[in-house]
Amino acid sequence: MKEEILGLEADFANNEYFGTNVWTEEKYRVLSGNVPVLISAPHSVNQIRGEDVRDAEKYTGALTRYLCNATSSFGIFQIFTHADPNTDEENAYKNAVVNLVNAYNIKLLIDIHSSTFSDDTDIDVVTNKRQTLIGKDDLYTKLKQFGIMHGAKIDENNEPNKEKENEIIMVTSLICGIPAMRLVINNKKLDILNNEKNFYKVAKVIENFINDFSKNNVNNN
Repeated sequence: MKEEILGLEADFANNEYFGTNVWTEEKYRVLSGNVPVLISAPHSVNQIRGEDVRDAEKYTGALTRYLCNATSSFGIFQIFTHADPNTDEENAYKNAVVNLVNAYNIKLLIDIHSSTFSDDTDIDVVTNKRQTLIGKDDLYTKLKQFGIMHGAKIDENNEPNKEKENEIIMVTSLICGIPAMRLVINNKKLDILNNEKNFYKVAKVIENFINDFSKNNVNNN
């Protein structure tokens, strides 16, 4: 798996994670799918937030590409450094997520992120006190079950960020009326160069979760 993931990450890693080798106005890139799931990686490259450049969340782009290939999900990610999509401001990437959901009758948005954790949690699930699940709380339960199956620790972090009320998951769930989850993965678990097994574990949890969701929803697409 390591060589595959490194290959999928290469476009994002160009120029110290500023992305593609040539300047482009391309704000995002979309992968077509066959099941009603959209996987998003808005921080796959460095982002501009105000006057600052924020570091890329490494391997979230590669993980998104891998999951799209493995599950036939739709995908969207940044390929070059532009404004951070996950803020309150109007943003082409965020608008594209909403448009994709509406155009292809998407039933679930999974927004992939990573962060530094103080403990050994594998995945932190953010749903703003389950508001963005729009009543489908069983999705968290199901993800947790797949975590147990693969030996992954999954927790909830449900305190809404009052300074960012228009983040991708909130906007998508409100406008499109579908469940949206932000999966924040422990940086250490995405470090495939040093621990391929951890990356594989996280990838398989999400892959199995998506396949299970698709099996129960694809006929309604």
